[in-house]
Amino acid sequence: MATPETASGLGLRAKLLLSYLAVITLAATTMIVIAEWTAPFFYRTHIEQMVQMFGIRDIPEMRRQLSEGFTGAFGSALIVASTVTLLVALVVSAFVSREILRSVKRVSHASTRIAAGHYAERLPEMGRDELGELTSSFNRMAEALEATEVRRRELIGTVAHELRTPLTGMRGLTEGLLDGVFLIEEAGPDLIREIRRLERLTQDLSLVTQAEAGVIPVVPRMLPLAELAGVACAQFQRAFTGKGLTLSLEVQRDVQVVADPDRVTQVLVNLLSNALRHTQHGGVTVQVDGSGRSGCLEVRDTGEGISTQDLPHVFERFYRSDQSRARDAEESIGAGVGLTVSRHLVEAMGGTIQVTSTEGVGSTFTVLLPQVLMGELVGRSQQVR
Repeated sequence: MATPETASGLGLRAKLLLSYLAVITLAATTMIVIAEWTAPFFYRTHIEQMVQMFGIRDIPEMRRQLSEGFTGAFGSALIVASTVTLLVALVVSAFVSREILRSVKRVSHASTRIAAGHYAERLPEMGRDELGELTSSFNRMAEALEATEVRRRELIGTVAHELRTPLTGMRGLTEGLLDGVFLIEEAGPDLIREIRRLERLTQDLSLVTQAEAGVIPVVPRMLPLAELAGVACAQFQRAFTGKGLTLSLEVQRDVQVVADPDRVTQVLVNLLSNALRHTQHGGVTVQVDGSGRSGCLEVRDTGEGISTQDLPHVFERFYRSDQSRARDAEESIGAGVGLTVSRHLVEAMGGTIQVTSTEGVGSTFTVLLPQVLMGELVGRSQQVR
């Protein structure tokens, strides 16, 4: 008898074979025992008819001999049938276990290749059974890993590009100072500017990492959405005026929302900065309204708009369209993380953020935050007290 240690050392195919044989042997043994026990009840009447038909006088002895003969013949037939059944079952179970083992080996081989960096590895479809579902799940996992690897490479390339620009500027200024081309009074402000750009990039990287990990603290409370929107617009009024753009606030309906005021302000700053960067004429309108159980905040601009192919990716980290990449590096430094952070912050506060855009016309970012209704407002005010 195999010990647990021995059984644990067996391969999957041997374990499948042993399990099949154990089930079949148990079934055959049960069948023989039940047949031996119940058979006399079925052929006893037939024996009585035979004894009367042949007119046998020594009925008890003849009945005993016939019963023993039937029992012996029936038992022998069962033994032969069970032996043949076990042999056939052994062949069938060996075939089935081989097919199962082949599928498992395919998954194991593909997993090894993916672990080695071959993210394009896929398994052939195997039908709609459990093995087929396993194959489909594995392929979906492989696709997700491949997409993650692509995004990782893009992130590394983007960060390298973002770092290269200020570092190149700092190197040129430093070499000019050493060669006597620049005076410290001339190159100092430029060096400070490049250093600040590097600081912004590192802060953006840290912020987007924290946002995606969900570790940015969010402390929601009741707050008036229109008041926050007014404060944010006031901060950007001079920047819009200096660029010859208008910035207006429209309050359709002032609503109370449950959100973190600092995080809502941060989202508004990101949206207004994005609108300022992409708007060359016209202006931006910030609208506050209520929609159902949500407070609605819209930021509409008359900028360049977003193309159809870029629209699904605007909330991805460090994503920039070709048009954005062509701009001055100082304008684009840090671009591509503000919208990503905004999405995570809004979702952390239980809201949603969406974007609609028409290329050449403008874009509209819509933020929905949980609204405090009148009945809830009274209850929550009592809780705060």
